[in-house]
Amino acid sequence: MQKKKEPLAQISLFMAPPQIPPNDRLRLKELHGYGVLDTGDEAEFNDIVAMAARICDTSIALISLIDAEREWFKAKLGMDAHAFPRDVSFSSHFLEANNLFFEVSDTRQDQRFADNPLVTGPPYIRFFAGIRLVNKNGFTMGALMVMDQEPHLLGDDEIFFLQTLAKQVIKLLDQHIVNKQLEQQRIKLQEQMELQNRILSIIAHDVRNPVGAVKSIIELSSKKLLSKQDAASLMQMAAKQIDGTVELLNNLVDWGSMQMKGKGAEAEKIHLYTLVSNMYKSFEVIASLKSNIMANLVDDDLFIHADINAMRFILRNIMSNANKFTKEGVITVFAQAEAQEIVLSISDTGVGMDKQTCKKLFHGDQNESTAGTGNEKGSGLGLILTKDFIELLGGTIKVESEIGQGTSVTIRFPNTVAKPKNASV
Repeated sequence: MQKKKEPLAQISLFMAPPQIPPNDRLRLKELHGYGVLDTGDEAEFNDIVAMAARICDTSIALISLIDAEREWFKAKLGMDAHAFPRDVSFSSHFLEANNLFFEVSDTRQDQRFADNPLVTGPPYIRFFAGIRLVNKNGFTMGALMVMDQEPHLLGDDEIFFLQTLAKQVIKLLDQHIVNKQLEQQRIKLQEQMELQNRILSIIAHDVRNPVGAVKSIIELSSKKLLSKQDAASLMQMAAKQIDGTVELLNNLVDWGSMQMKGKGAEAEKIHLYTLVSNMYKSFEVIASLKSNIMANLVDDDLFIHADINAMRFILRNIMSNANKFTKEGVITVFAQAEAQEIVLSISDTGVGMDKQTCKKLFHGDQNESTAGTGNEKGSGLGLILTKDFIELLGGTIKVESEIGQGTSVTIRFPNTVAKPKNASV
């Protein structure tokens, strides 16, 4: 988990700073790719500095990573500071050294470091040595370093063990990249699974009502409860309903395929009045069976810039709910453009609901679907998905209702389109 960057130690600069190599921008890109800067303590790195200090018999051991303006310590022992300015960093002098190993046995005798504030002041470094941390692409990320307040000189065995530990640091850094890739893959797979479940839920939810309407017509006809004229009329409506359902399925499959490919919402210019009229046709059977009147009061010259399939889903679900809870009533869709918004409202004269029920509509863990006036069943999922679609399009939704007085759903979308000559419906 990433932590807030610690402030650099306050150090005055007296000596010439180390030279910045010409490929430093590429080196920094490699360093940041590990995603390890400013992360918290990790036992594996801490163990390495503890072993380095023990093997080399020093009071300080560090795993340093050289960023653009600082030398930051991924792990440290015997050092309070979390980072030093790059200008005074010891390991910065060896970014492009010929050898992986570097050592200064007495900093006071080396003109590069004699007046370094880390030598002349706390922590009074007299000795330091390190192994450059070179990744597989040949870039130096920093160093595994040991330091002490007394002059020192490492033996061959100590250098060998230090080199071995440095290789482990590089492996741990590489593992950070692998872990990050695995986490990204895990998140992607989880998102795909959630999307697949969502698509299946949408298809099941949107197809249930029109198929149910056709089923009701067939049952009425089979029980011979209708006159021949009424039966013939309803069967014609059922045929239209089936055609509309097939078109609905095609739209949902196309939309689902688009989502699976990661394309997301694709905005286009939509003539809103025509879109609502076409949606009314898909509810013709359901409204007729419940003796409901559907009125389209959308401004005829109104256009909206949105994803057509998302808009169909939003209207279909809210209209479906309006029909579900209304019998022998009126369902009205009204829309107009305001200063910065397009306001769309779907109102009904149905049974309505209390304020407590309104509050739970968009909470899947609290909302329980209520049977409609024709005992229609539902899962409560439709409104939750509808809210998701509205927010995907940058809009908001508000529901107002009173028991026995009907329900009004108001949706506000950002008005980002002028009146075009051609538009989708």
